[in-house]
Amino acid sequence: MIPALWGFSALATLLSWIVARHQREHRPIAWLLAYGLGSDAVRELIGAQVLRPARAELEGAPFTGWVRAAFHFESAMFVGWMAGVAALAVWIFGRRRPWGVLAVYLVAVAILAAGYPTFRGELLGKAYLALQLAALCVSVGCLISWFLGDERGRTHHLAAGFLIIGEAMMLIGPYRVGLFESWELARSVLIALYISLVPVQGVAIWRRTS
Repeated sequence: MIPALWGFSALATLLSWIVARHQREHRPIAWLLAYGLGSDAVRELIGAQVLRPARAELEGAPFTGWVRAAFHFESAMFVGWMAGVAALAVWIFGRRRPWGVLAVYLVAVAILAAGYPTFRGELLGKAYLALQLAALCVSVGCLISWFLGDERGRTHHLAAGFLIIGEAMMLIGPYRVGLFESWELARSVLIALYISLVPVQGVAIWRRTS
């Protein structure tokens, strides 16, 4: 599952940068996909080398020291994807700079870190759900506002739309089942998202070269 996730993520990211060479409007898509690829790799490394061994050793006790710092860093990267999708929607569909999204993201990360060890386990999952809902509301609101306008859709609009749909599928699937109990389902949703982005960007490249 993980090699497939990274493989399709890398392919979608590579294609996004090829498209962005000729369409400046596509660069936010490329940056977000690059962040997703990098954060997935870093978070998997932190989980395998630090967090999972520490959980087994501590037997449910809270993290301390550098292990806690690694946990908060991994959490910030996870929330960063949600914030990134919302920021992308504000930038592409709302046509505004997403400084407000960045501010909310920093506040949310600070609250989760300051509220540890309260924010862990089930309560942390609920906090992630609330942040996911907030990000999705912002994203869908921007999408609807753009859709009601008269601007013609281009490749970056379609790709951003698929990213928002992917976030909605997370709510229907992994968050409904239980985020920490459904990592495999979450990865399946991400794989489907990256697969959907491949032909969207591939067609744009084909049109450019032909």
